[in-house]
Amino acid sequence: MVTTGAPQKPEDPTMEEFFKNVSAKDRTGVEKHLAVIDAEPDAAHGRIWRRVAKTLRRLAPLALQTAGQHAVQFFVADGKYRMQAFALEDQRDGKIQIYLPDVLDEAAKARILKAPSKGASASASGGAGAAVAIPEYGIAGAAGTRLRIEALDAANTPNPAPHYKHMLGWNRKALRVTVPAGATDEQIKAVERLCAIAAKKWEGKKEAK
Repeated sequence: MVTTGAPQKPEDPTMEEFFKNVSAKDRTGVEKHLAVIDAEPDAAHGRIWRRVAKTLRRLAPLALQTAGQHAVQFFVADGKYRMQAFALEDQRDGKIQIYLPDVLDEAAKARILKAPSKGASASASGGAGAAVAIPEYGIAGAAGTRLRIEALDAANTPNPAPHYKHMLGWNRKALRVTVPAGATDEQIKAVERLCAIAAKKWEGKKEAK
């Protein structure tokens, strides 16, 4: 077969499982996002986004949903209903944010994270422009490597964005983990381990129909 025009980028076969049972609308939204970040000079952004997204889809296999142009929601069965398990946000501002259930205690027991040392925090803008200190947890076995992790609940996050608001309230708490778009392998492995711990809470539950 002879083709004309610009050569087409081959399909990424590893993403086909990711797109299984995904609506055409949501698939288009993800593909448009990937097309933009794949056009960036540093290929690490697209590679890391795919790695994290595929991990979240494997752990939360129900049909995903996009929330606007920059976020993806992941779901698991909750009896005959479904429950949001994770969210992946990428505003294309140099960082990727992963939302997951609060597993800080379990992560400490599993020796995945080290408690943030004094002064190990980053600043972010809070309400009325006030600076908020965000803890940076050390990663066990990776000296000098940290993860920026915020603990979220209904009390400290009164107006959550739509892509993670269902992860809060009704005694639910969540974590927002922020990694650079060019995160290290140690950082991504730590994120994957945190998400795997969270997934133990719904393993074996009957799949929602």
